Amino acid sequence: MTKLLITGADVITMDPAAGELRDADILVEDGRIVSVGPGLADTGIDAEVVDARGMIAMPGMVDTHRHLWQTPLRGVGADWLVPDYIRGIRLQFSELYRPEDMYAGNYLGALDALNCGVTTVVDYCHNIVTGDHAHGAVTGLRDAGIRALYGHALTPVTTNGWDETPSDGMPTGELGHYKERLALATEIRDQYFSSPDQLLTFGICPQELPIAPMDEIAKEVHDSRALGARIVVHANQHCVRQMYADVAHFGKADILGEDMLFVHCSFMSQYEWQLLHDAGASVSICTQTEMQMGMGFPQIAEATRFTHGPSIANDCVIGIGGDMIDIARTTLQVSRWKSDEPGYQRWLAPQTMSWTARDAMSWLTVNGAHAAGLGDRVGSLTPGKQADIVLVDMRGISQAGWYRKDPIGAVIGQSNSGNVDTVVVAGEVVKRGGRLVHVDVDAALATMARTHDHLYEQAEANGGVLPQPPVEIPMYKDRA
Repeated sequence: MTKLLITGADVITMDPAAGELRDADILVEDGRIVSVGPGLADTGIDAEVVDARGMIAMPGMVDTHRHLWQTPLRGVGADWLVPDYIRGIRLQFSELYRPEDMYAGNYLGALDALNCGVTTVVDYCHNIVTGDHAHGAVTGLRDAGIRALYGHALTPVTTNGWDETPSDGMPTGELGHYKERLALATEIRDQYFSSPDQLLTFGICPQELPIAPMDEIAKEVHDSRALGARIVVHANQHCVRQMYADVAHFGKADILGEDMLFVHCSFMSQYEWQLLHDAGASVSICTQTEMQMGMGFPQIAEATRFTHGPSIANDCVIGIGGDMIDIARTTLQVSRWKSDEPGYQRWLAPQTMSWTARDAMSWLTVNGAHAAGLGDRVGSLTPGKQADIVLVDMRGISQAGWYRKDPIGAVIGQSNSGNVDTVVVAGEVVKRGGRLVHVDVDAALATMARTHDHLYEQAEANGGVLPQPPVEIPMYKDRA
């Protein structure tokens, strides 16, 4: 039996029964939390000890939507809108990826997440050119040692239809060889997801309405459920005349369910929000990416009202970094502004705080775990749950003087990923003293360098990052 004892921390449990604790200890046995409270170190427990004095212990963070395979292209889309993303990523770089590049993206992307204190990620993997690409992606996650919901996308890569004109706002006809794509998904599930206790769980990402008809998507959803997959869907993120109304179409097809995670949901009717409420579905908000790329305002208020509660995500490191504390803080502040803005129009200053740091911490932890279908395993420091724990170092100059009675406010308002000192996943210490300790970091960086150089060399030989003249994206051409 392996034991780990974290001592002397200020603890954010996110368990309503326990709350926040001063100068407390956390005992972990065989990957699970046994007890949380003061004085555990005084009982003579024989365990590996992590001295957490001057640190805040919190549940591992959950990123409910990230395209990890794009990690080798970090920053290339800092000034891109959605049409640029489609041109640069979906129609240019995607087909340049080799299986080893998929491995590098997922491996380094997962290590980046762990380094930032993200112990669980929902990986939306929609660049499966061949079966070897899928194997590379899953292997990258596994080797990184992260907890992940692997979202195996059924989207064709080489015939995805983004540069085709939809008929009356809805595409028609089959795209790709669906039987082969479903067979691959089944193969991946059977090979990598056989144990219910492993870190990786299986999901499927159906095609999107701009490139596939609803009857195809409905079949994909039914087949996904037959495989026991959690279903992750890009939805209602396009501000175009067609207004695909994804959720309404899913409702009409009678395929909504609590096993579904809808991403973005920026342009939704009240009717669609009610559909999600009735189905018990979850929502992932990608605040910084949505606001950058022209995908609307993050719908925190609506997701709070109509779902179990919003979760938050990075989405694309091609535009923004993977610091989820920063994303949580941005989401909190813009949501506050949105709530207060109607009063500003009447020259009325807000008298109460609309959203709190505790809300933001919920988005990062318990809500994210629920959205990933892992709420019974992680998301809070509750005895019996798996030990995904992050220690945030508050001993530095920028944190000195933090208010000891509000560790949640200190993390959300005053810290960042650079303060993540220690990360524990299922009881295994993967980061300690500010450095990843479970992998050869230099070798990982060399792997990324090879992939990065290959992809950009191939892109330059194929017309550049954004080949000119720009490929026409029909659904973004005709403006209302």
